[in-house]
Amino acid sequence: MKSFSRNGIFFLAFASFLLSFHATAEIRPPQPYTLAELSAMLNAENPRILQLRQEQKAAEAVVPQMLAFDNPEFGFTHSPIRNHPFRAGAARGVSYTLKQSFSFPGKKRLAADIAQNQADFIGTEAESLKQELLAELKTGFWTLLSLQREVRVSEENLARLEQIKQISKIQYANNATAYVDYLNAQVAQSSAQNELFSLRRRIDTTAQNLNRIVGRDPGSPLEVRGEIPALREKIPEREYFTGIALKNSPKIRGSALLTNAAEKGVEYAKKSYLPDFEIAVTKTSDNPPWGMSGNEYATEFNFILPTWGFFKERAAVDQARASLIASRANEQAVRQQILLDLAAHYNLLLQTREQIRLLRTRQLEQAQVAWRLARQNYSTNNGGRGFTELLLAQTNLRSTELALLQAESSAAQAWSGMESVIGLSIE
Repeated sequence: MKSFSRNGIFFLAFASFLLSFHATAEIRPPQPYTLAELSAMLNAENPRILQLRQEQKAAEAVVPQMLAFDNPEFGFTHSPIRNHPFRAGAARGVSYTLKQSFSFPGKKRLAADIAQNQADFIGTEAESLKQELLAELKTGFWTLLSLQREVRVSEENLARLEQIKQISKIQYANNATAYVDYLNAQVAQSSAQNELFSLRRRIDTTAQNLNRIVGRDPGSPLEVRGEIPALREKIPEREYFTGIALKNSPKIRGSALLTNAAEKGVEYAKKSYLPDFEIAVTKTSDNPPWGMSGNEYATEFNFILPTWGFFKERAAVDQARASLIASRANEQAVRQQILLDLAAHYNLLLQTREQIRLLRTRQLEQAQVAWRLARQNYSTNNGGRGFTELLLAQTNLRSTELALLQAESSAAQAWSGMESVIGLSIE
């Protein structure tokens, strides 16, 4: 009985150790991801990108089918047969026929070129989608990184409010101020804690969206690490980025491919007026039902003519021309939209640059000085005056710090948006 008790105690201790180890493993914080790691995950796991890549492969497989010869036809004939068509043994002769049809020269090549353009267009769609998702990923990444920094700013804000509360408490104890100052400090601190809760909810929402973009479970924990890129002092003129966008944007290249395919579609429709060909070779024998004796052959050359009156052909040409006009209009609309998006991101970049300069060089420094002076004035003022100014200085300092973080994040997002529009990363 004593041995059983010792074994039981040992088993319970070992089980407790395993449970505590498992619990520790479960609460281990997630490893923060860098932007490069999330970008690689996006490229490998996003289902929409994978879908378009497979659709491009499927479209490219159409090209060799368009270039291939038409299927040959093989025929076997018994004739003549008296009384019943299936009395093969009663036939007096047998023939074997091989037929091969040929399209008018150039038709298959045009059809293959059109199919290749369509496959390349799907490729530009995949590239464009990847650029858009990468810009969305960067936007979410900079937002989440900024929010994580805002948490630290908010925690520093809480610490300053705690200082105000303690100072007002001391002032009240020395009969230098009214009790309402202490209460107001508590209210301000509680309000700041509420804002911190709201900030953490925004972090959760942003993390869930990032998980969705890269193809992870939206509910998975996610933290990011890195630095918001510093804004360049010298930004090239918008015309510089316009030239890159018009040359490299996958959307513009895709619209040009559609226009090229439509132009070839008109050529292909016009070739429907031209005949196709068919060649047939027949070997005949008078030794039915399966005999191969004899050396008699027949050669047949046929024209496959267009339909009577060319009604179908004219309609096909009209359809192809309408598609060409629509493709050219779409190409123009895509170019205009690209230039509009580029201008919007570029202007935002210039505006945020000026805002960051103002916040860094003037407003932040002034807010820090105002906070120090207001705290010192309230701490040393025996009359207890200056509490309102102290709270205002603290609020202004917090607002300025948050505005700087948000402006830096907006600048990084505008830069990512420009990269998405022009179709490549700007070094």
